[in-house]
Amino acid sequence: MKEAIAYIDGNGRVIESSGDSLPVYSITKTFIAAAIMAMNIDLSERISSWFDRLLVPRGDDITVEQLLNHTSGLRDYGNLTTYNNAVSKHQPVWSDDEFADYTLRLPLLFEPGSGWSYSNPGFWLLSQIIQHESGLDFDGVIKRYITEPFGLHKTRVAHGIFSDLLPEYPAEWVWHGLLISSAEDVARFMSSELVQPLTTSLVKVPFDHPLWVSPHYGYGLMVEPDVLFGHAGGGPVYNTACFRFMSDGCTICVLIQSVEDWAAFRHLRSVWEIRRNT
Repeated sequence: MKEAIAYIDGNGRVIESSGDSLPVYSITKTFIAAAIMAMNIDLSERISSWFDRLLVPRGDDITVEQLLNHTSGLRDYGNLTTYNNAVSKHQPVWSDDEFADYTLRLPLLFEPGSGWSYSNPGFWLLSQIIQHESGLDFDGVIKRYITEPFGLHKTRVAHGIFSDLLPEYPAEWVWHGLLISSAEDVARFMSSELVQPLTTSLVKVPFDHPLWVSPHYGYGLMVEPDVLFGHAGGGPVYNTACFRFMSDGCTICVLIQSVEDWAAFRHLRSVWEIRRNT
């Protein structure tokens, strides 16, 4: 079983680092959010500044901030039978138009700012904004604003077939983009000055789970106020989690081969408990 783990203490020292580079799935959202902040994009700007009504009919009513914290009302594709059937049957990756037809062009789930619902398409829009504003492709944005300044040399954007365990699953099925990284790189990123500003505005999340007492979402960031912040992710074959614990400042990243929901997060919590008590 493939596994990568990193543990960075509150003083920034790497205490443990092991494993190969693996896909991080939705942790990619935190990198996108950090790029938005690093580029000083106005969070109050309406997204109609970048997208016409043919793509996002309600773009005049949705802000960059609402994309970042999943309060836009935009739909997701993760639980769509059509999407999951296309992936399982190894059909060609949808075009941007096809993704949009199933999500962005449909009526909103709620009025922007009045609810919360996880939206991968919202982060695709954010990835398009940072590319437009920088004049770079997604690879170039990640390199210029994140990996080069912080020396994250094992972090890159995935393209096409990215894992020998997934010979018929191209990275482009993750519409907003998919990063491949080492656990140490992700932990160093999550404990960096890039991420702290993403916790400044929190939204309560309607999510009932034994691992969370008071789940909130910041800007591309899962947060338990006064406890931890970071992000988890999951997709075919792999499960991921990277969180910083506020009590002692340590950051732990776990990337593992598993399709079980929250498997990496449970492992991460176990690692923290063991180290805290030794």
